[in-house]
Amino acid sequence: MKFKQDYEVYAHDADSRGIMRNGAYLKYMQETANQQLRFEKPSYYQLFDMGLAFILSRIHIKIFKPLQRYDDFESLSWCCPSKGVVFQRCYEIRKNDVLYAQANSAWALIGVDDGSIKKVGDYDISKYSTDEPTDTVQSLRFRIPKNTNLTLVGKKRIVYSEVDVNMHLNNRFYPDLICDFIDNIENLFVTEMGISFVSEAPYKSELEVYRSEPDENGLIYFRTKIGDKTNIEAFVRAVPFNKLEV
Repeated sequence: MKFKQDYEVYAHDADSRGIMRNGAYLKYMQETANQQLRFEKPSYYQLFDMGLAFILSRIHIKIFKPLQRYDDFESLSWCCPSKGVVFQRCYEIRKNDVLYAQANSAWALIGVDDGSIKKVGDYDISKYSTDEPTDTVQSLRFRIPKNTNLTLVGKKRIVYSEVDVNMHLNNRFYPDLICDFIDNIENLFVTEMGISFVSEAPYKSELEVYRSEPDENGLIYFRTKIGDKTNIEAFVRAVPFNKLEV
């Protein structure tokens, strides 16, 4: 069973071309997961009051077609059978039953006070809508190839409007942050993105953004750092926007 919420692409979620921003896909996916926890209990904030928090470890997103300004769509999210210390969650975004985007993610459940990592068996997720994971996208950790040349392309300061209850940069800002450092992004459409979250980006910290050139498979790799500490590692695949059927 999958939990579903209905949404509309508001004007502020669209870019200069009138299509939904990359970060908005993750925003609605994450909001749907939050709503699932809110209605099926315990909610994210009830968990936080219990001294627990779900922390995103990695996510793989594929976008098949662009949603446009004022499109009505449905966002689905569900827990997947999990084991060890990895809680798996999947997402879909559909319009008129057509699949527009899909994602698979891995989460850790931690103790807020001591940072301890909880096992799947330590927390009962049976009250949450659960279904099998999608096989189109994976929640497996990826690594930037060792011979990849990453160059410093800019810096980003974390401001108050971007932080969550933990006072860290909210997950949903990362796709747009990454894409802001892709050359000619206004003429491209992102079809795939993978992000591994290594450490948090606290309020008022400054990220250094390192990027590769596209490889033979069209993948662009990123690493963000705070000082000597890696924040995220990511890859993006994009295609020319004028070749899409929208």
